Formats: sequence, C-alpha cells, structure tokens
Amino acid sequence: MPYQDVTGNPIAPALNPYVASGSAMSVLEQQYNFPIVHTNFIKEILEEVRQFLKIKKSIKLFFVGDYGYGKTTLLNLIAKEFREKTGICIPVKFSEIVTPVAASSQPDKHFESLLGAILTKIYNVLVQEGYLTKQDEALFDQIEFIDLFDVFFEMLNRTQKQNILIAFDEVELLFSNLELKLSYFMTFLHGLSEKFSTRPGWGLCISVTQEYYIQIISEAKQLQEARFNFKIITPLSLTEVKEYIETKNSAVTLRTTNKIYPFEEEVVDFITVVSGGVPRYVETISYLLWAEAEPSYTSVSIETARRIFSSAYRVYASSYFLDLRNSFNLSEEAEAFLNILFFSGGRRQSVPELVRLKDDCSISYFYRLSDEQANSRLRKAATELRDKLGTQYLEVFGQKPYRYTLTSLVFQYIFSAREIIS
Repeated sequence: MPYQDVTGNPIAPALNPYVASGSAMSVLEQQYNFPIVHTNFIKEILEEVRQFLKIKKSIKLFFVGDYGYGKTTLLNLIAKEFREKTGICIPVKFSEIVTPVAASSQPDKHFESLLGAILTKIYNVLVQEGYLTKQDEALFDQIEFIDLFDVFFEMLNRTQKQNILIAFDEVELLFSNLELKLSYFMTFLHGLSEKFSTRPGWGLCISVTQEYYIQIISEAKQLQEARFNFKIITPLSLTEVKEYIETKNSAVTLRTTNKIYPFEEEVVDFITVVSGGVPRYVETISYLLWAEAEPSYTSVSIETARRIFSSAYRVYASSYFLDLRNSFNLSEEAEAFLNILFFSGGRRQSVPELVRLKDDCSISYFYRLSDEQANSRLRKAATELRDKLGTQYLEVFGQKPYRYTLTSLVFQYIFSAREIIS
C-alpha cells in the first residue's frame, strides 16, 4: 500500500519532498520546487536581514560551513528577501567561473582574469534581467584595475534599485583551482565592501568552507578590517533533524499529528546519526528511503531503512570493511561476515539467518561454499569479531545463538566515504 495523505489519497512518487543531491541545488536560479526547512539558524539570519533592509543598512555576511551545511540555501533565502523588497540578486557561483579562468589565462594572470569574469557575470545578469542594455557595455572600455570598483558601482547604480544583493558562492574553489593568493581576493572584497557601505540596502553575502576560515580571518586582521559579519554554520541536533523531517513530510502528507509519517521514530534516529546532522545529507538519505519504500510500504521501519541503505551503498561498504580488516588485522572470514551483515541491513541477524542470504548476495567469498561450510566459517568469524571489534562497530544481542547488528556509526562512516568520493 503506497503512502497516503491525511485524506487517504495515495501520494505519488513525484511528490517526494526531498532532493537527492541536496536542498541547495539550483538555489540562486530561483527554483523553489521543494519545501525549504527554516531551521532556527535560518530564521535568525533572515530576521537580521529583514531588519537591515527595514532600516536601510548595508548587509555584509560571510557564511562558513562545510559541504552540505546549507550555505547556498541561506544565500537563496536572503536573495528571496531582496526580491520581495523589489530588489535584485546577482549570483556569482565560482563553480561556473574557475574553469574558464584557469583555461584562458596564465597562472600569474589568474587574479586579473577572475576580476574580469566577475565583472562580466554581473553585467550579463543585469542585461538579462533588463537593468542594463548592450549600450552599457561601453563601461568595459579601457578598464584599468584602479577603476574596477568604480565600474562595479556604476553598473549597479544604473539599475536604480535601492536593494541589491551580490552573492559570492563557493569561494573556496578559487583557492583550490586557481593560482590565487587569498589576500588578493580579500583585498578585493574589502574594496567592494567600502563601496557598498555608502549605499544603504545593498548587500554582499559570501560562502566558504570551514578549511579556509582561519586564513580568511587572519587576512582580515592583517588588513585591519572588520566589515563582514561571520556566521558559522553547525550541524543540526537530533531535535532539529526530527523537526526538519517532520516539516518535509507534513508538507506532503498534510498531517498535523504524527508528522513523522511515513518514517518511524527509530528511522529518524538512524538518519540523524548517518547524516551527522548535515542538512544536505539528511535530504539525500531521506530521499532514498522515501523513493524506494514508497511503492509498497505505509511507513519505513528501521529494518526497511537499513535494507534500502545497504542496497544503495554496498560497493562503498566493501571498501570500508577492507580498511577495517587491515586496521584490526581481521581474517578474510571476518570481512565476509561484515559484508553479508551489511547486505542484510545489519539489523539483529543470527549466523543461520546470514547463511540463508549467501546465495542472494554478490559477495565473492561465498561462491561455491556449501551452507555447512558458510555456517562454520561465519561462526568462527563472529567469535573473532566479538574479541577484536569494540561496540563502536558491532552490537551483540542475547546468548547463543547470538544476534548481530552493525552500529549506526558504521552506516555513517560508509555514507561519509561515499559522499567524499562523490
């Protein structure tokens, strides 16, 4: 029986409220085809932006957080606030700029080429949205570096808009893909900031990963500037993940009670641990569970969740268990035990239950083994694992016959390994 809304109508798979690649995708292109959850952190930021716009104060925010923490989502929501005040947002996504800059210029010219690319991007957006015309291209004639900020200012001034936001997204790509000194870019940002300080209602918002935060702060101190308000983004807590999932689910199911449907409570705990509280990972895992369980389940149990997850991430689990084998000096049998336990969904399986799965799994270790041989070797492996692995990896229940469960942290390690590779 498929998922149903509060009126009993089936929920089509297309109404999956999650986004497989994360909630921030296409954020600055104004595509709002899915509900965005306003966490407490997001609410605080948006309230601050609204107050700044209300009192006509310039906005300069620097969002710091690792991949998937919601930096681009924040830029999206702030851009929406500007547009609702009849303002404009000019998104500069460096993922679209760094490759052409690197390919078209020598390393010692990367910074100059970057500034030109940023200027061109801003100009093209303003032309596309009808705020500039092709005749305004004369602004680019004979531009020298000393005139750069004047050109920025003149282009934006010609829009005759009181509220203008420039959003620099994925700044870290500049330093990892170009021969570019961080101090040069910070000097550029501070120069641009000076221009914005004279225009109430104009805003600069920037996102960067955590690894460059210390360097950026250091450069800011060296320049003796403190114009940007740094906002550090942290993972969601268990309570916040639950609220996040409740909001997403109830947006489709229309339920005011049992908002967690169609995920059981224990599944939410599982998602919290595996995702590490990172919003994009919460989205990815929830999308997977919703999409694959929807055709035949009224709700997702922890057993279902682990089985679906195990099927999707089996190849990454094999690599992880090989590393675990080397780290703990485990036998081949022990590695095979972990792999087939993961294949089963890793939820309270006895050795006889694992043996029954050996012909259905693609684990080469079990090829040509009889049930009796597999049973003997898995029992031996189980004893080894109980002796060598701590409770961080494996839980053991009852007495003989023991039942085994992989901990949620194992699923988190495997998920994280896959996301890093991606």
